[in-house]
Amino acid sequence: MLALFRKLNQFFFPQKTDHNHLTIDTETTVSDEIFIRYTGIIGSHIQYFTDLSAENKKRFVNRVHHFISNKNFHYIGLESREEISVLTAASAVQVTFGLRNYLMNHFKNIYILADAYRMDSDEELYVGHVSPDGIYLSWKHFLFGYADNTDNINVALHEMSHALLFSNYFAQYGVDKSFRANYDKFSTTTGPILADVITKRKSYLRNYALTNIHEFWAVSVEAFFENPAELKLNMPQLYDALCRVLNQDPATPYKILKPEL
Repeated sequence: MLALFRKLNQFFFPQKTDHNHLTIDTETTVSDEIFIRYTGIIGSHIQYFTDLSAENKKRFVNRVHHFISNKNFHYIGLESREEISVLTAASAVQVTFGLRNYLMNHFKNIYILADAYRMDSDEELYVGHVSPDGIYLSWKHFLFGYADNTDNINVALHEMSHALLFSNYFAQYGVDKSFRANYDKFSTTTGPILADVITKRKSYLRNYALTNIHEFWAVSVEAFFENPAELKLNMPQLYDALCRVLNQDPATPYKILKPEL
């Protein structure tokens, strides 16, 4: 996966961004039919959604529907199915549920591949990646991620975390100043944590988190949602920092910390 980061590093370069421009993604209420259908799909795979209050389930489904309507889904090696777009959108909404800007407007295209894949002439197999032209996910490994909520491995949450960061630091528009301010604090807070982990070569997080700060962020988000209680117990400073930057505490029933955001 180091090769993947080298590829992404070619894309992750600062661009001129209008930091004063803040768009607030709208939410429209879906019909009862769509709500019931989406609830069945999401609830059968994502425990986070099942644990939400009735009010937040409605808000979550509204966001999922709006997210889907703003993206182009491309299917490679498998047929288009509503389940795929709904669950993919749900993984993005899960990461951004506490934020005002949740559409990741920079990304218009999402590519869903049947299985692991290669990039260009690279011999390494990938299960997901993010580049300026879109978000890529292996559907097989997407399902693996949500099938086991104990291993802290979830490719959808991982890649959506990268996409969220890209959308707020490297995209040309749709920058959420609140997220950026909190992430800047996150990187400052977690810098010493990452340095300590690298020095000791021992951490509650899986080893891939040691690759670089971008992977430390994404792997941390995986653990944050998959095992919030364990992450809080083993790395309380990191857990608190993630709560602030995502405006969520997944260990609580309500999830969102500041609804006014």
